[in-house]
Amino acid sequence: MFKAISFRPATARAFARLYHSVDHPVSNQIINPKSIESIILTGSLKHIPTYGFSSNCVTQAIRELKYPDSTHSVLTSSSTGTLEFQLMLHWLKVQRQRLEDHVMDPKSEFHSIANEYDRVSYLIKKRLSYNEPIVGQLSGGLSQLVAPYNMPQSLEELHSLSDDIAYYAGDASNDFAWYSKRAGFSSIYVSSELYMLQDTSAGFKNTMEFVDNKVKGLNGLGGVYSDVEQWGVFNAMGLINLIKSQLLRG
Repeated sequence: MFKAISFRPATARAFARLYHSVDHPVSNQIINPKSIESIILTGSLKHIPTYGFSSNCVTQAIRELKYPDSTHSVLTSSSTGTLEFQLMLHWLKVQRQRLEDHVMDPKSEFHSIANEYDRVSYLIKKRLSYNEPIVGQLSGGLSQLVAPYNMPQSLEELHSLSDDIAYYAGDASNDFAWYSKRAGFSSIYVSSELYMLQDTSAGFKNTMEFVDNKVKGLNGLGGVYSDVEQWGVFNAMGLINLIKSQLLRG
């Protein structure tokens, strides 16, 4: 599942994925920017602050790109779900690509952070910062993720993010520790994102402190799950129920 490599934060060597994971292609390209689906969905993202995660964003992008209206069929015929879910999933992938590009930038302040868990905290906060322009629409996107027929892809993308964060942070764990840490990072990211929805502090300062405290807690605990069965239950129920309960409370 995981092949560790030595982590040298001071170097600018590209973070080509030298490990193998069933959840990741061995590539630094998370999205294909040349596919027509990707071009349309990427063009749709700038309309999210206005229209939310809705098909209106896609319609606007198609018109701006001067594609015929029939281009909708390229996306609606896809087996990856509704337009709304595809837009949310694409948003997540684009932001994960953005995080990876940030890590690979040799000028990034990330490279000056030595401690593994400090790097985890930094990466989670950096990823959350990408939500700021659309935070008012985020709950609508999250509601797409927890629809029963969307959950497999939703969880796969979430754990791809936590896998990336662990890898960039320099985690070299294996066996049950591998599952434990990634489950922990997924939990911290989801709970922090939900906290962000209610945060009115300047620059989401309270959310960033929330992340720091959660990561410190995980570091002190040394991991929360000891076997694959517990990790699987956490995947299927913990994250989904956490999101659903928060959305129901508004």
